[in-house]
Amino acid sequence: MRFVRFEAATALLVLVLLAAACGGDGADETVDPVEPQATEPAQTSLTTSTTAPVPDGAVLLGGLQIVGVQFGDTGFVRVENRGTSDVDVNGVYICQFPQYTDLGTVVTRGVIAAGVTVEIPASVVGGLSDQGGEAALYANNADFGSPDNILAYVQWGTGGARADVATAANIWAGPDVSISPDPSFNDIVLDGDPADPEAWS
Repeated sequence: MRFVRFEAATALLVLVLLAAACGGDGADETVDPVEPQATEPAQTSLTTSTTAPVPDGAVLLGGLQIVGVQFGDTGFVRVENRGTSDVDVNGVYICQFPQYTDLGTVVTRGVIAAGVTVEIPASVVGGLSDQGGEAALYANNADFGSPDNILAYVQWGTGGARADVATAANIWAGPDVSISPDPSFNDIVLDGDPADPEAWS
């Protein structure tokens, strides 16, 4: 009997404890630890920039101009800063379709000082044939087909692929307009308005 009474007392104690744990008005309830929850990441742009940003002094980029092209494997494109301030050219691209190169990787310290002309080697733009080609400057490489991005342009001989973009930007006379290099010389040089083919000789 004693053993039965002990079992009954034990069972009664267990029932009382269970009732206390499950009942009550909630005032004394303990809060279980909260599992860490994943938080929504901060909103970001759906597009990721893969290029250097347009330089802060973008307003000064109008001072950058292509002023000459020397043909041949040892040739070059001459780019002049006609502005009154130095221009950071990191993020400014020189191109001859389909090759595009950031001037900041070619020009010393990535800066063209006011009034200075630099010579960009033919290899940087995929070669410079006197038979035909083009040279263009772009503010960035996000969209080379946009007239909003092109800064300077010239095409000669059989031409290139971006004359229509330059024409839409009002910096070239027309998609089918091309300079005919003088066979007596191995270059073309700007003397006047860059959008006027007559200014190139």
